[in-house]
Amino acid sequence: MADFAEAVRVIDRTFAGLWREIEELGEDRSRARQCIVAALVVPLATSLALLFQVESVWWAAISGFMAIMSTGAASVRRGILRLVGTVCGAGLGFVAARWLPYDHFALSLYLGAMTMLGVIGMQVSPHGLAWLFAAITSSLVLLMGLNDPLQVPIVAFYRVFEVAIGVTAAMVVANVLEDWHADPPAPMPGWRHLLGAQWPALLHGMRAAICVVVVLYAWIWIDLPDVSQMAITVAAVMAAPVVADTGLSTRHQVAERALHRILGCLLGGVAALLCLALSVTSFCWWLTMIGGGIWMCMHIQTSKRGVGYVGTQAGIVFIITLIQGSRPPASIMPGIDRFAGITGGLGILLIVSLLLWPSDPVLTPERNSGK
Repeated sequence: MADFAEAVRVIDRTFAGLWREIEELGEDRSRARQCIVAALVVPLATSLALLFQVESVWWAAISGFMAIMSTGAASVRRGILRLVGTVCGAGLGFVAARWLPYDHFALSLYLGAMTMLGVIGMQVSPHGLAWLFAAITSSLVLLMGLNDPLQVPIVAFYRVFEVAIGVTAAMVVANVLEDWHADPPAPMPGWRHLLGAQWPALLHGMRAAICVVVVLYAWIWIDLPDVSQMAITVAAVMAAPVVADTGLSTRHQVAERALHRILGCLLGGVAALLCLALSVTSFCWWLTMIGGGIWMCMHIQTSKRGVGYVGTQAGIVFIITLIQGSRPPASIMPGIDRFAGITGGLGILLIVSLLLWPSDPVLTPERNSGK
């Protein structure tokens, strides 16, 4: 009952923060400009992906959304890291696909190892985004080649092409509309102390790996579509920073972040499903709906009230649910399937996060020793 009551309080605080963000729409000019950039980049990336007839239009749109930062220079750096990681991951997936699709146990070990490496790298490396997307792309290439391993080279090519479309759109629009000043990236702790001071990063990577493998087998067992899409969504969600201002996150903080992800998933998914229920067939109005939803998600993502990841997760799920193919969706059912799959994966993520995180009494000596 205590955990349930705390979850209710977290949800109440989150919605209070979201309401305050809605009340402040447009008040901060720099935030408003970043929201406008996002609202232009995602429809532009979607249109370019459709023009080039790529396989996963939503992946190009997400790549554009995730590459947007507050300055042109930061957007370029983030876009380059994402693209470099994608190229490396596509190469790894292509090589591994010669053997792993025929051995599910070895495939599970590989997915777990890559997820763990990517999530740890995201937390400790100055080039963390490249590590993360190398792991995500490698996993995506393998999983999408399970049914037909001969398609792996095509899948690897299109994953790189889709990300290139998205980050190029983000870099161009951001540098046209935003200021160019290169703030130095935040210092990162590096890889040297994973068994010492950085053990929370190691633990975070371990539970990310377990979660991806559990989701994979759960989706295979209940025969739901888009296994690869679900595994990548979970890996991206698990990449959120694990270190709090005290150096170690409490179980409460881990649960709060997981609830923020689920709330973001619900908000983005419901918004997308409402858009789908309108049965819009006009391409221009479809792009307008996409841009409007992303504008709101970016505003929440830039919040300083601790609810920013709600906006990030909402934007990702909004894109995945609303962008399904080469035209405005003709049916709401594929969107419901995608939304249900993502929600189920995040539920598994929440359970794994709480089961594999030390209790507060265990963390207290560690915190005291670090002071």
